[in-house]
Amino acid sequence: MGNEGELRVRWTRAELVAVREAIEITPLFDGRREVRTTIREALRANRRLVVLDRGQAERLAAHLVPVDMQTAVAKVKLLRAVRDLRRADEHDVQAA
Repeated sequence: MGNEGELRVRWTRAELVAVREAIEITPLFDGRREVRTTIREALRANRRLVVLDRGQAERLAAHLVPVDMQTAVAKVKLLRAVRDLRRADEHDVQAA
């Protein structure tokens, strides 16, 4: 299983703000700057669907600290998107 692919997650504006704020207190991880930029651009453009590189999404999910309910819900949505992408990859490998 590689890091190829994109992951799409739909967050509410409150969840996006919570993720943006949580990233500020999250310890450094590879791709942190890019994730911060992606979240900031989504907020500025008033987008709810965020597209992350698979590796970035997995690292964010591993490092994101749920400090409040909005962040916790956002993390659950992110973890589900990561899980769904992994299952789709497993299905593709089994089908081949």
